[in-house]
Amino acid sequence: MFSQAIVATDLGPASEGIVACAGTLSSLGIKEAVLVHAIDLGREPSPGQDAVFRHQADSLEAAGVRVHVETPLGYPPHAITKLALEHGAGIIVMGTRGQGLFPTGFSGSVSSDVVRLSSVPVLLLPASAAPDAASGGQACARLLASVLAPIDLTEEAERVCELACGLSRTGAGRFELLNVVEMSFEAVREGREAHARELLERMATRARAAGSADVSTTLAHGKPDEEVARFAASGRYTLVVLAPGCHDTIDQAFGSVTNAVIRTSSTPVLLAPPGCDTTFYARGNT
Repeated sequence: MFSQAIVATDLGPASEGIVACAGTLSSLGIKEAVLVHAIDLGREPSPGQDAVFRHQADSLEAAGVRVHVETPLGYPPHAITKLALEHGAGIIVMGTRGQGLFPTGFSGSVSSDVVRLSSVPVLLLPASAAPDAASGGQACARLLASVLAPIDLTEEAERVCELACGLSRTGAGRFELLNVVEMSFEAVREGREAHARELLERMATRARAAGSADVSTTLAHGKPDEEVARFAASGRYTLVVLAPGCHDTIDQAFGSVTNAVIRTSSTPVLLAPPGCDTTFYARGNT
């Protein structure tokens, strides 16, 4: 599905788990990786970072992944997404500290801006899931064992299904498609539950046709952000697939569902590109 990945590292302790994760992603087709440490001009490099960077590159090589290294200067999200375009990478792998995708703090700002700017899917590995190399490798070695794909009644559902069906073709195990109908007068009047059931079955048919033998559909009731986050944090899944909306801009917070999942789940999250033209920003323009 993805032959080459961008692996973003800040060289901190949690980045060991991210690198170990990337080394186990042969299930996604990854054979080659660009290990990126973007040097922010506003931050002084700490002693010993060169040795850590070399060690992480060696770790990927030892896992059977061909490695290129890049140390671009500039704001990390611009550098990371620009390199993804230049190298023709199919996915970006990076970490998040579970603070949501709001532009606050170093990790939150970098991960949210990368997702906004990226023209390829982004795999976010929560720090709680991979505090070290051993746990990072374990989390991603079983990435496709049980996949949760929340969908709604907007155009984002198509992008979630497209990405999820791609995972089906790579040998994903259990697949659960989830829709949450908010209990309101408007929802009843518009017949959203009937539309949701129809959409779930249509997407399930596509997932089965793509190769998934174990596909289930779930229709839940309640507030979408709360219910999807509750499912994602249940411990039953090894990956959550989501699609942020195109209307999310560089200075806005992501939708409540995406943000709630990132904040509460210790499960890796695969985010589809926002679905709009981000090339201008990804090239480092403002």
